[in-house]
Amino acid sequence: LFAPYASAIRCGRPLTNECLGATDIRYDPEASNDAEDQAEVWKRADGLFRGEGIVRVNIFNPLNAPIPALPDPSVFEFSFVDFANYTITGSRQIVTSYLIVPDTPLPPRVTQRLAFATTTYEKDGSLISLPSVVAIPGEERPSQTFFDNDVELRSYAVDENTVYLSGEVSGTVRGINSITNVCLDEQCNQMQESFDTFQTINGTVQRVFASETSYTRIATGEEWINAILAEYDTLGINPDERIDPSIDICAAGLCPTEEEWCQTDPNCSESPYQEPPARVKQSVIAGFTVAGILLFTAVLYAIHWYLVAAQAHRYRATFARRIAETIDMRASVRNLTPEALAKEFERIDEGVARDGKISKEELWEFISSGKAGEMKRHDFNALFASMDLDNNGEVDFVEFCAFMARCDEEYRAARRRSSVGLQQPSRLVAHRLSDAVSQLRSIDEPSEEVTGGDEGKEEE
Repeated sequence: LFAPYASAIRCGRPLTNECLGATDIRYDPEASNDAEDQAEVWKRADGLFRGEGIVRVNIFNPLNAPIPALPDPSVFEFSFVDFANYTITGSRQIVTSYLIVPDTPLPPRVTQRLAFATTTYEKDGSLISLPSVVAIPGEERPSQTFFDNDVELRSYAVDENTVYLSGEVSGTVRGINSITNVCLDEQCNQMQESFDTFQTINGTVQRVFASETSYTRIATGEEWINAILAEYDTLGINPDERIDPSIDICAAGLCPTEEEWCQTDPNCSESPYQEPPARVKQSVIAGFTVAGILLFTAVLYAIHWYLVAAQAHRYRATFARRIAETIDMRASVRNLTPEALAKEFERIDEGVARDGKISKEELWEFISSGKAGEMKRHDFNALFASMDLDNNGEVDFVEFCAFMARCDEEYRAARRRSSVGLQQPSRLVAHRLSDAVSQLRSIDEPSEEVTGGDEGKEEE
């Protein structure tokens, strides 16, 4: 019934419940999905950087052997240079990284890593990663997936200076990644990154990869590209090992499609956190219920009062008409003498007992014997109850007089009708007598012709 008006009923109104979005940002449709609106650190860490770092791996098994925390002969360290481009656009993040490892035991010496992430439906400043891509020199369209589609890798904005990334990793190096990025100054021109990968080895979780990188911000894109090319030259990277940093990665087909972005991007997909239909407050429902009950009770009381008043008027009018048939003519009950009231009381009390009290049977006989009209039994019961003030089953003279005083209006109405009834026959008799006199006069007065003939006879 109310379906057409459902859209007009909204939460957060005076009569409806509070919106979930008022206390839970996930349900707030007005809350921004953009990363920089949700957490200050994404705005500060956005930009171009050059980093220098050290990787620590196990020399005997660089990918799947533990790295002791203390210096150990099994641990091999090598340095690297990383050029990173952190770009935030609305709810999406693209990280392009050119990793140059001149002394790596695992070629190639240059790789390009592309990471993609979007904000989440939680709107808490965290980012969820899409499958990443690692490009190797010589590939026209790199497509190696570093993160599986079913792996959830999240970046959490810890505070305005810190980002923590954690999640399961699949691919060449498998395990759990733990990455922490910290801005070291107010403008985040200096940034430190710690990267660790953990695996379960022989039932024990151990670190199998560790790196530390110190980044410095580069002002412009041109400076950043030139710095990469200069680093190639400085480290002796051969032309066939290089990856051109000026190539537009999305134009090259390395970025996710719009459909792939929208699998997690809240700006182009529907959030599971939808505001439920508005509900009227329990207090309002209770208030309306109480008001409805009170109104219904008032209506019933008014109807009952009206019926009782109408019944009282009926039985008083019938009783007054019956009294008017026998009592001496008076304009009002107030003009009746005590003797007239006593005489009428005795007329009603003509039962077997004649004990100076009117029984219910005597009153019924009195009402039924006149021409005042029929009275229904339930009206009669109400009549007797209104006369029997002490509820002893009998009406004494005092109670009779008290009831007669309440019947003054009905008694006068009955008297007026009686007076009109008496006057109507009198007028009818007078009218008929007038007609008879007129007829007699017409007989006694002869016509003109008869009168003239009589005069001639008299002259003769």
